[in-house]
Amino acid sequence: MPADFSNQTLVGQDFSNQDLTDANFFKSNLVSAPGPDGVLGTADDVPTKLINTILVNTNFREAILTDVIATGANFTNADLSLAVFNSVDLSGANLTNAILNSADLSGEPGNTNNLSNANLTGAQMISANLKGANFTGANATNVNFQSATLESVIFINTNATGANFTLTNFTDATLQDSIFDLADFSGVSLTDTRPPNPGDPANLSFRGANLSGFSAEDVVLSGSNFSAYVDANGVVTVTNLSGALLPDTDLNGSDFRGANLSNAIAQGLDLTNANLSAFIAPNGTVFQTDLDGANFNNANFTDANLNGISAVNTFLEFTNFTRATLIDANLVDAKLKGANFTDADVTNATLTGADLTLANLTNADFSPTQLGSANLNEADLIGTILVNADLSNVSLEKADLAGANLTGANLSGINFVDGQAVNANFTNANLTNATLTKGNFRNANFRGADLTGATAIDAVALSVGTSGNDTLNGTFDPVTGAALNDNLFGNQGNDSLNGGAGGDYLDGSVGNDRLFGEGGSDILVGGAGNDTLTGGAGTDTFIFKSGFGADRINGFGNNADKIDLTAFATNFGALTVTQSGANAIVSGAVFGTGNTITLASFSAGNVDTSDFLF
Repeated sequence: MPADFSNQTLVGQDFSNQDLTDANFFKSNLVSAPGPDGVLGTADDVPTKLINTILVNTNFREAILTDVIATGANFTNADLSLAVFNSVDLSGANLTNAILNSADLSGEPGNTNNLSNANLTGAQMISANLKGANFTGANATNVNFQSATLESVIFINTNATGANFTLTNFTDATLQDSIFDLADFSGVSLTDTRPPNPGDPANLSFRGANLSGFSAEDVVLSGSNFSAYVDANGVVTVTNLSGALLPDTDLNGSDFRGANLSNAIAQGLDLTNANLSAFIAPNGTVFQTDLDGANFNNANFTDANLNGISAVNTFLEFTNFTRATLIDANLVDAKLKGANFTDADVTNATLTGADLTLANLTNADFSPTQLGSANLNEADLIGTILVNADLSNVSLEKADLAGANLTGANLSGINFVDGQAVNANFTNANLTNATLTKGNFRNANFRGADLTGATAIDAVALSVGTSGNDTLNGTFDPVTGAALNDNLFGNQGNDSLNGGAGGDYLDGSVGNDRLFGEGGSDILVGGAGNDTLTGGAGTDTFIFKSGFGADRINGFGNNADKIDLTAFATNFGALTVTQSGANAIVSGAVFGTGNTITLASFSAGNVDTSDFLF
C-alpha cells in the first residue's frame, strides 16, 4: 500500500534511501525542525531529507517544500504541479518526465532552489516560476518550459536539447557552455543575459534551434554555435533566426554556417570573427547562410567569414567588414551605404544593384566581382582590387579610385563625374560609353583600355575624342604649370593626338590618325587604320595589335625606342625587314595582309631583335 502523507506537515523527517514509489504528498508541508538551540530558522535546524529516496510516480501536487534536501532523489514521473519549493536542494535528482507545471521554484540570491546536475529529461515545467533556479550541469533535454518565468536562472554546462522555451520570460539569466540544440525559442525575448564572468565567451550551442522572431537585447552570446544540426541519420536541420531581433547583441566569434537570418534586425550587432559561411552536410549538401532582407546596419563583421552568404536586399549600412571575407557572396540590391570594406576579400561576389554610397573599399579585393548597376557614389575605393570586376553602369560619382587596380574590368556606361583615379590601373579595361567628366586621372594607366563612346569633358590627364576628326593635346598642371602624363584617345575619325611634354599614352583607335608623343617617354597605339606615329624626344614604345593597318613611324630611335608586338606571340625570326628607298619596312605573315610597319628614314640593316618587345 503506497504511503499517504497528503495534507500532513512533515517536520524534520528523514526519508533518505527509502522506496516511496506511488506515495501521496498532496498538499503536504515538508519543513525543517528546530535544532538543539530550539529556534527555527537558525543554522542548526534539522531539514527534511529525501536523499536518494525513490519517489517514482509520487503525487506532490500543491505541496510545500522548505529547506528540503533531495539530492539524488528519484522523482521519475512524479507530479509536482503547483508545488512550492523554498531553498530545496535537488542536485543530482532524477526528474525524468516529472510534471512541475505552475510549480514555484523561485528564489532570491542566497535562497534559491538547486537543480544542478539534475536529470530533467522530458519534464513538464509549463508556467513554472523558476526565478533564480540553478540548472548548472543539469540535463534538461526535451523539457517543456513553455510560459515559465526564467528570470535570473543559471544555465551553465546545461543540456537543453529540444527544450521548449516558447512564451517564457527570459531575463537577467546566466548562460554559458550550454546546449540548446533543436530547442524552440520562437518569439522568446532574452534580455540582459551574459556569462558569469565579464569578458568570458558564452559558448552556447543553438544548432538547428528555432529562433524565429527571437529577441535578444544587451545579451552576450559570443562564441556560440548557430550552425545547422545533423542527426545520427544525416538529416540536417537549419537554425532558424528569421525575423529575429538582435540589437546590441555580442555574437563575437559565433558560428552561423547555413543559418537562416532572413529579415532579422540586428543593428549594431558585434559579429567580429563570426563564421557565416555555408554549412556543408556530411553528404556534401551545401546550406547557404541566408541574410536576405535582414537589417544589420552598423553591425561589426570585422575578420568575419561571410563566404557564400545570401544577403539580397539586406540593410548593411555603415557596417564594418574590415578584413572580412565575402568570397562568392550574393549582395544583390544590398544597402551598403557607408559600409567599411577595408582590406576585405570580396572576390567573385555579386553586388548588382547594391548601394555603396560613401562606402570605404580601401585595399579591398573585388576581383572579379559583379557590381553591375551598383551605386558607389562618393565611395572610397583607394587601392581596391577590381581586376576583371563587372562595374557596368555603376554610378561612381565623386568616388575615389586612387591606386585602384581595375585591370580588365568592365566599366562600360559608368558615371565617374568628379571622381578621383590618381595612379589607378585601367589596363585593358572596358570604358565604352563611360562618363568621365571632371575626373582626375593623373598618372593613371589606360594601356589597352577601350574608351569608345566615352566622354571626359574637363577631365585631368585624360582626353577622349568623338566619332569625328578630333585634335587632342596634352595638358598641364593648373597650379604648377608642369606637363601632365596624359591619356589621349582619338576614338573614331582621323584624329591628331599631341601628348606634349610628359610621359603620355596616345591611342588613335579607328581611323587614319596622327600621333605625336613629343617630350617624355610615351606609348603610342595607332589602332586600326593607316596611322603616322611620331614619338619625339624620349624613349618611346609603339604598340601594334591585330589589324593595325599600314603604319608609319617617324624618328624611330635606334637602340632606344621599342616596337611592342606582344599581341602577336611571335619572334624576330618570323618577321621580314626590307629596304624601300630611305625607309625600312617590317612585315610578316603573322600580321596578315595589308599590315606593315614603315620606319621612316631608317636603315633595314639597323633593325634587329633589340628594337622589339615580344
